[in-house]
Amino acid sequence: VEFIESNRVHLIQRMGMITVKQIADDLLACNVMSYEEVNTIACEKVEQEASRMMIYMILNKGSEACNILVKSLEKHNPFLFHDLQGYCGLIDGIKKLVNAEGLVLDNISMDEGDAKKLAEGIRNLRELRLLYMNHLTAIGDGIIYIVRSISDELSELEEIQLVNCCVSSDAVEILAQNLCHLPKLNVLDLSENYLQKKGKDAIHRLVDGLYVLPGMKVLMLPWGDDVKVCLTKLLELLETMPQLTKFGLRKWSLTDVEVRILGNFFEKEHLENLQHLDLAMNCVTSDGWLSFMQPLISLKKLVFVDFSSKQDWVPASLLVCKLSQVLTTLNYLKEIKVTGWKFDCHDLGLINGA
Repeated sequence: VEFIESNRVHLIQRMGMITVKQIADDLLACNVMSYEEVNTIACEKVEQEASRMMIYMILNKGSEACNILVKSLEKHNPFLFHDLQGYCGLIDGIKKLVNAEGLVLDNISMDEGDAKKLAEGIRNLRELRLLYMNHLTAIGDGIIYIVRSISDELSELEEIQLVNCCVSSDAVEILAQNLCHLPKLNVLDLSENYLQKKGKDAIHRLVDGLYVLPGMKVLMLPWGDDVKVCLTKLLELLETMPQLTKFGLRKWSLTDVEVRILGNFFEKEHLENLQHLDLAMNCVTSDGWLSFMQPLISLKKLVFVDFSSKQDWVPASLLVCKLSQVLTTLNYLKEIKVTGWKFDCHDLGLINGA
């Protein structure tokens, strides 16, 4: 029963009609299902619905019926069986990794129920220093439970990366309230998460909470409606973080006005150690970027810059010329991303020459 319950979503999505019919035949042969029940499942045209129907029928018939289904799955689809067995073991076994110092979960098929189990398991990882969770797009509100566990129990954490993991404004507010419990934290990457309408309030609270962590080296922020109004307050915080090497305001809907404010801040050399700057997918015109080029030269240690645009657009010739000058000035720069910028042959010649 536990195996089916733990993997219900994966079974429904991945069994397929052939496996469902093979298992149904076994269940019929063992007198677990009637001919009418098997026929109903076999006549279902949508394979996920057929899987769902069979699973719920068997769960209602008790543990012995469930055991027969699992054995039949192992016989007819051993790859799926062992994959789910390992996956279930991963989630359930995390709580045993009490001496683990790092945990990386990248692009794993995980739903909200799995995330809640994970949250319980990581409470035991008191030695954890690094938590990377990337592209877990189906965990929903499960992220709230994970963030609460992080905040309550993992005081040794130095790096938190929750990229594209359904991070909500509620999750950010919980984290913000408890940053004082994470005194060693110096990397916080919440990028590629949309906080929706309450994003502005969540970012305000996060900025307030981050004042207890002046040693931050990485700060990549999520986006949400009207978050750009937090920029001035955020820059006041960054004045207290001279060690920052990586900073991102992706999808913040920054306009020329905000980029000029940001440029004025960089010219004061508060972040002279900055190496990675992500301002992609904002709403900046040629005039805005042109005003930003001179301040950009102040960031002498820059290695990576992303100025990519939401939509294709043609930058002004003067901007291209200034950009090429920046490329020759920043000696450590290895990569500049400008996806969406449409250059003509003359522009490309200037940039290649730089």
